[in-house]
Amino acid sequence: MEDYGKIAATFVDTLSGQAVRVTPTLDIRQRAYAYAPDEPRHYFAQMRAYQIMPYEEMFTIQNVFLHTPVADVISRPGVRVNCSLCGEEIINERETHRNDLLLCHTCAGQSYYQTQSIEIQFEQVPA
Repeated sequence: MEDYGKIAATFVDTLSGQAVRVTPTLDIRQRAYAYAPDEPRHYFAQMRAYQIMPYEEMFTIQNVFLHTPVADVISRPGVRVNCSLCGEEIINERETHRNDLLLCHTCAGQSYYQTQSIEIQFEQVPA
């Protein structure tokens, strides 16, 4: 999964590698009003319309090619290793190999977050 700030989904046949990208039609909200003309509230008009609109009016479907092979995306379920630095478990072949070490993305410097040295105290709840 990658977040590009778009409403889209790509579906891949894992056996053939064929892929399609599905997006809402550019004017889907405007089209929805024709299917719920008696509803003045935009959100409710859209929600009602989306239940009855034909799919071809709602979605654009394109054949696409993946830059990353589907085998790399889905990996191999059940494969587990521990990071050589932090010790956390890494699943599905998502580790990085560097200087004979198995590293998680964070320890390899490819993290989307940075840890803070804040200790959180949990309150004991009486049983």
